[in-house]
Amino acid sequence: MENKQIIVDIKGLRKYFPIKKGFFNKEIGQVRALDGVDLKVYDGETIGLVGESGCGKSTLGRVMLRLLPATSGTVDVLGKNVHSLNSKEMKELRRHMQIVFQNPHASLDPRMTVGQSIAEPLEVHKICSGIALRQKVVQLMDLVGLASSMYDRYPHEFSGGQRQRVGIARAIALNPRIIIADEPVSALDVSVQAQILNLFADLKKEFNLTYIFIAHNLDVVRYISDRIAVMYLGKIVEIGKCIDVYENPLHPYSKALISAAPIPDPAFDRSKRIILQGDLPSPSDPPPGCSFHTRCPMVEDKCRIEEPDLREIVPGRFSACHFAESLLVKQN
Repeated sequence: MENKQIIVDIKGLRKYFPIKKGFFNKEIGQVRALDGVDLKVYDGETIGLVGESGCGKSTLGRVMLRLLPATSGTVDVLGKNVHSLNSKEMKELRRHMQIVFQNPHASLDPRMTVGQSIAEPLEVHKICSGIALRQKVVQLMDLVGLASSMYDRYPHEFSGGQRQRVGIARAIALNPRIIIADEPVSALDVSVQAQILNLFADLKKEFNLTYIFIAHNLDVVRYISDRIAVMYLGKIVEIGKCIDVYENPLHPYSKALISAAPIPDPAFDRSKRIILQGDLPSPSDPPPGCSFHTRCPMVEDKCRIEEPDLREIVPGRFSACHFAESLLVKQN
């Protein structure tokens, strides 16, 4: 990966949402949805973002696209800081980065035909018009497995999987470099999930796309990702190649998360699963030191006081744990 171009470079990214109360809407606190995220995404890779619900995965995707403003930190996409661009510059950059939303039912305008929905980004960016526009839309529909006869139909006439195909067609219409897929298969039936994942894989090969794939289903992430970034309470706690993270996690949270994935094997020893004690801390009042120390089976006094940095343990493997080296030794 080191020899490939870095096309997304995130440094110290924070996103805090104010908590307000009372008649005068006084701010009484903040929800730390992102609390110091550092991440590099390389050209042509698929990086999976995993973690529990509420850990900040979707917020990270939206702040990267400037659908939400950042509280602090930088997001450089193709060498440009997205939060310092004016509206004209941002519009141009949006051609190169697109998003596929989680809910295919809510992501399409019910008043527009699917043909109009797919054509909209092409019209906004003045790529083509008239007959050429319709031909381009039909071509995109064919790429995602939709018949041209569906052009004038409305979203309510489609299944969930077909609607998600429309969303994917919209995302690739401008031939982007980066696509953020925010839980794109979680609302679909299992059989349809496999079809959509295979479609993502085929489009990646054909257009040399870079994916940031957000999901909580570990099997989905394992199938499609080259690298994995594990998030906990607004922070990335581990990054590494997919197979390395699954076979040799270097953070106690990653280890617990992977052990919780259901395994369809009646002979599997369920006693090996790690059951975390306690509840997920509130992002409005995170614990001091390591944010995971309230649930960590390896916790020591140092963890309660000193916050660990996300550091490189072995080449290509990063962990935010004071004792990551000991985890590596135990599993070798």
